[in-house]
Amino acid sequence: MKPVVIIVGGGELTNWTEMTLQRSKDELTGSLTVSIFAGAMPPTPINRSAMVGAEIQVYIAGQMAFTGTVDKRQGTGAKKGKEGTDNERETHGESSMSVSIGPNEYTIKLTARGKTKRLIDSSHQHPTTNMLKPTTKQVVEKLIEPFKQQLEWKGETIKLDKVRFRDGARVVDELHRVAMENCYFMYETRDGKLRVTDGVGSDSGGGGDPLILGQNILTFSAEQSEDEAKSKIKVKGQRIKKDKWGEEALLKTFKEVSDSWVKDFVPHTVQHYGDADDKTLERRARFEANKRSSESKKITIEVVHVQTPSGQPWDIGNTHYVEVPPEGIFDMFECTELTYTVEADKTLKTTLVLSPPPSGGAGGSSGGFGLGSLAMNIGTARRSRAGVTLSAGEYPAPWSPPMLAELPLMTLVEALTKPQPEEEKKKQPPLTLPPWFGETV
Repeated sequence: MKPVVIIVGGGELTNWTEMTLQRSKDELTGSLTVSIFAGAMPPTPINRSAMVGAEIQVYIAGQMAFTGTVDKRQGTGAKKGKEGTDNERETHGESSMSVSIGPNEYTIKLTARGKTKRLIDSSHQHPTTNMLKPTTKQVVEKLIEPFKQQLEWKGETIKLDKVRFRDGARVVDELHRVAMENCYFMYETRDGKLRVTDGVGSDSGGGGDPLILGQNILTFSAEQSEDEAKSKIKVKGQRIKKDKWGEEALLKTFKEVSDSWVKDFVPHTVQHYGDADDKTLERRARFEANKRSSESKKITIEVVHVQTPSGQPWDIGNTHYVEVPPEGIFDMFECTELTYTVEADKTLKTTLVLSPPPSGGAGGSSGGFGLGSLAMNIGTARRSRAGVTLSAGEYPAPWSPPMLAELPLMTLVEALTKPQPEEEKKKQPPLTLPPWFGETV
């Protein structure tokens, strides 16, 4: 079986030469580009089924890796006379019309996006722009219903008091508002469904194949940064339910979650606009901390083939045990982005971007879809045998999810009266090096 098969308009596309397929947990839909080269300048249009709006699928090892529709078809070509001649130049009374077609002289480029692209391009169609006492799942279902978009719900269903949509707003913008306020990740699956999850992609924790340097990793690039990491996330809000009134409703409450892995003092405050009960504020604080941890710890890996060792296509939302000893990595990671790059004659390349999976809070693995099934300590023994230790003040910082500690719920008045801990004074580096510095004995 061919490793990659492309179907356009119900038939196999056989004369394609290059393909790039990208999917990301941060993007609502995937993107595909396909190049088709004609060996000679065709006298009439070719690949006529590959038209704008045509359905297109990509199969990896016989299994669907992408489905969507063609957004754009672009054909480019040029006629070029033989070397030493010009097109239509008079030669002894005869007109020379010879053409030479180079490898890039006539190419068709197809650009496609996944089935969820209509949610990005379209305004919502809700007739009243208001929903009273819905659940989060009902809100999402109502927004995507006019577009016949299938939903894959893998998260906690939360009851809401009221939801108001902005008239004329895009569906994707209203979905992102619901996702952000209620702590969901939204992205497209391989078969074109809209997945909504508050954890990873599978209740078993993902189940992706291990990625181990020296076995199936060709290249890697590991990154730890502090520009996105936050030591403390504070979420502020207030109660909005009708049965909450007086002081209980007016006093703004807030919840803090601290990440013990971040040693620098980098606080971040988020305003929550829904009903700010204890559970909701803690869930939002944990969600914000997990997002920033994912951005600050990344490893980009180029793997051997376009399919996993077990024969499955690579997929976002799956978790993998990753082992890269030079970077101190012996941990579970979640695939957040993937790119297939295929040239029909020579190249089969898959690039994965992985980050720590979400943390459930208080250092645990619960509190989200599939997180309780993750074997977070799988690499502890292998790290010990490799002689790699994690020490404070030395690289690397732990590659695991954020170690979250939940702080008590309090009002702003209580917070102001709470005594603040004294900051540890750090020894400042000298402004001038001593004369003996750098001398050899």
